[in-house]
Amino acid sequence: MRETLVVAESTRKSMQANRGKDTSTEVRLRRALWAAGARGYRKNVARLPGKPDLAFGKARVAVFVHGCFWHRCERCGRYRLPKTNTAYWQAKVETNVARHAQVVLELEARGWRVLTFWECELKEDLGACVEQVREALP
Repeated sequence: MRETLVVAESTRKSMQANRGKDTSTEVRLRRALWAAGARGYRKNVARLPGKPDLAFGKARVAVFVHGCFWHRCERCGRYRLPKTNTAYWQAKVETNVARHAQVVLELEARGWRVLTFWECELKEDLGACVEQVREALP
């Protein structure tokens, strides 16, 4: 039997507003990469495991931008398990973390280099993240 989730209307609206792609953090990274001359990427490439947020095909570099809440960031402490529906959220986030680890293994097995940036990392030092991407490109 499935557990019924109790969700406040404000929480429901907030979660519905979360985007799966073209988040403000992703857009900031793309604009900074473009300004730095790092071109030739594709967005959300469905034929690759995990649909990387950015994929530089010729260089075989996949870039993921992770939200601190959704992927359990341990850098900044923004990840806090919600007080309601705790079991649901814990399972959801653990699934996200495990899925990303599997995706990284699959991409690396195909010869791709994988870069993962956290939302907080991009906010703190966007330039350093852009430089990491540029260093990964030939």
